[in-house]
Amino acid sequence: MSNYGSHKKNILILSGFRIFPSNTGGHVHTGGIARSLARMGYRVTVYSLAGRKGDYDLRTVIRRGYTVDQIEENLVEETNLGLRYGLSQTIGRRLDRPRVWQYSLLRRGVIPNRLRQALQAADIILSDMPWCPRVPGVWSAKPWFLISHNLEHVLLEQSTESYRRYSAWMQDVERNAPSEYRDIFPCAQVDRDFFRANDPGGKLRLPMIRCGVDPKAYLVPKDTRERIRASLGIATHEKLVVFSGSNFGPNVEALTTLKGFSDRNADQLGQLGIKILVLGSVVATPFRAGPLIATGRVPEVAPYFAAADLGLNPVTRGSGANVKLFEYLATRLPVVSTGFGVRGTDLEPDTDYLRYEGDGLLDVLKFFVSRRDGAQWREFAEAVWTRHQRSCDIQLIVESAVGQRSEFTDSRT
Repeated sequence: MSNYGSHKKNILILSGFRIFPSNTGGHVHTGGIARSLARMGYRVTVYSLAGRKGDYDLRTVIRRGYTVDQIEENLVEETNLGLRYGLSQTIGRRLDRPRVWQYSLLRRGVIPNRLRQALQAADIILSDMPWCPRVPGVWSAKPWFLISHNLEHVLLEQSTESYRRYSAWMQDVERNAPSEYRDIFPCAQVDRDFFRANDPGGKLRLPMIRCGVDPKAYLVPKDTRERIRASLGIATHEKLVVFSGSNFGPNVEALTTLKGFSDRNADQLGQLGIKILVLGSVVATPFRAGPLIATGRVPEVAPYFAAADLGLNPVTRGSGANVKLFEYLATRLPVVSTGFGVRGTDLEPDTDYLRYEGDGLLDVLKFFVSRRDGAQWREFAEAVWTRHQRSCDIQLIVESAVGQRSEFTDSRT
């Protein structure tokens, strides 16, 4: 165990939504940070302000109003199921509004009593994204950091008309972030540059916490590949290309393009022996259309990655970095991606991944099938992981980042 947490400091991660189990890229990023800190010896509590739809069992809400889950040693997640936050979240989603209501409640100190207790007990506090600002009170003077997944105002600009209305407001929030927090942990260089430009005094170190993943989370039993492929109807000779994504604008748009590609090239994909698997909530309900297979949301993504031969990232817009890319690498899948899709990484085309743009995907898939066999591509992917592990393994990334801040290593807070 690292000596970072030798003094058993209490770290509180304040999140707007439940993190575990991790079903989206945002969950994976925050969850990976939490697990890494816990494994370094800190006592970590993730306090989630609202649960998921299935969490709101009436008996639990009435009796306690919260749940507490022991995730692993030194790591607990407490989820607030109070009606104020739960109903606000539901109404906001139905009205297609971002979490401005959440920011407003926290900023005014309107918080559950259990959160007050957690803030009081914490030595260090991490806000998970700018939607969770510093809460006024005696705890506001504690070391308080921001985990930035991406530039939220950029995502709002690229979202629905309703969301775009709040882009300028969020840009002001993020411009003011350098003066609000002890430091910020950005996940990509473009985000880091933005915060540095708004820190004229240069007080921030801005240590990067990229969207790395825990490679141990993608270990599966030996028979998993054959079992999942059989359940999907994938023949032994066929190559399975996986695209994993949540119901998020850039993913949805990429899927629309991918559907068109699959329809136009169904015969050629069949000749190449290629099937495309769309994994996750980017698809509401499962379907099959020619070479395209969509699962919808699944309990675990790791078994499906084990069944795949190639990881695909077709996104062409967004902010921050794509967690799916790091998941592919951790699973030792060779990657095919747009140039935009590998933003926030050090991957180089040809050396580390297969790049395509526009209508070039079919040619890249032909190259993939003809260039190497399965064992050779697995060796290629293993070599990529070895070269880039320090920027892809979340444990190593977090240790490096917090090691740059004395608040995490000093016995005093």
